[in-house]
Amino acid sequence: MELSALRQTLGGFARRVADSLVGQTPAQGAARDPVEVKFLPDFCAAHVVINVAIIAEMLAIVITLVTRRISLSLFQDLLLISLFVQWIALTSVAVLCQARPWLNRLPRTRSLLMSYALLLLVTLAVSEAALWLLWGMGQLSTARPEWYAYFHIQNFTVSAVVNALALRYLVNKHELTQRTLSEARARIQALQSRIRPHFVFNALNIIASLTRNEPARAERAVEDMADLFRMMLSEDEMLVPVKKEVDVARKYVALETLRLDQRLHVDWEVGTFPRKAAMPVLTLQPLLEYAIHHGIEPWPSGGTVGVRLWEDNDKIHIQVVNPCPPTKSKSAAAESRTLENLRSRLQSHYGDAAVLDAGEENGVFRVTVVLPTRGGNL
Repeated sequence: MELSALRQTLGGFARRVADSLVGQTPAQGAARDPVEVKFLPDFCAAHVVINVAIIAEMLAIVITLVTRRISLSLFQDLLLISLFVQWIALTSVAVLCQARPWLNRLPRTRSLLMSYALLLLVTLAVSEAALWLLWGMGQLSTARPEWYAYFHIQNFTVSAVVNALALRYLVNKHELTQRTLSEARARIQALQSRIRPHFVFNALNIIASLTRNEPARAERAVEDMADLFRMMLSEDEMLVPVKKEVDVARKYVALETLRLDQRLHVDWEVGTFPRKAAMPVLTLQPLLEYAIHHGIEPWPSGGTVGVRLWEDNDKIHIQVVNPCPPTKSKSAAAESRTLENLRSRLQSHYGDAAVLDAGEENGVFRVTVVLPTRGGNL
């Protein structure tokens, strides 16, 4: 009765887990945890401020070259005009930075028009403030000189043209970045949707192989797998702390040890990592799965898988070593796809900053992964 009940429980558990994983498409996952897309870029971000300052300085250089001299020195003219133009540019960025949460709640066209209007108002305000500042410093006899109207019209016209071009450039660049990130995020979700069900089915097969002869061990394995899924499948972030990823891998090794018994030995060597060190979820487990299936199962006597993780120069280094199989298995192509999928995921996260190398040497198959300690594109 106990064995029958265990099989029924395991079967129901397998169906629920498999249905929930296989039936969840990337679109459904996105609906569960939507990503808010902002129309306007983050004007508080350093790279946006730098871009605006560069555009403003280029404009100051052009104005200095095409307008009449203010003083006897060209460089003094450039300094004065740069100060005025940068004053307008940086004030505009500060205003849009503060207004962005409100602007992003508006419809797209209205948001763009309101942003443009704010930029023109900033130009008028700074131009007026500059006249009063010059008057206060004694450089002007009055705050409203005879060229007052021409000064405002000139600044307003130049601002209307330049701000239209700059705003269009920044918004288009932001939208391109958002599309690129969305495509990368969808690609990662598609790759993980292949890996996670495969891992589930593999774990269920391990437990199924124990139910007939060793139901007590199978029951313990179900409990271990429940703990493992709680750690792994409920994780919404793309990146997880190194310690959490190692815990997932250890749980997986425990399940494989139940299946292979004394044939499998894993030698762990895990160094210390900064608290913020993180890696993509399910990075280490596929490497161990590959090592066990490729290097341990073909040997009747089994073997040892060496796992080493360490941090060096703000890089996470992972090395997994296993004995080479006596003969090439028929599933070698499928096994190589495991590494290719992982390589694609890492490149989506880190670009060229991530490295995955694999190769045989002196009867040993070695996989080495190098990742940035922090960050990633997603």
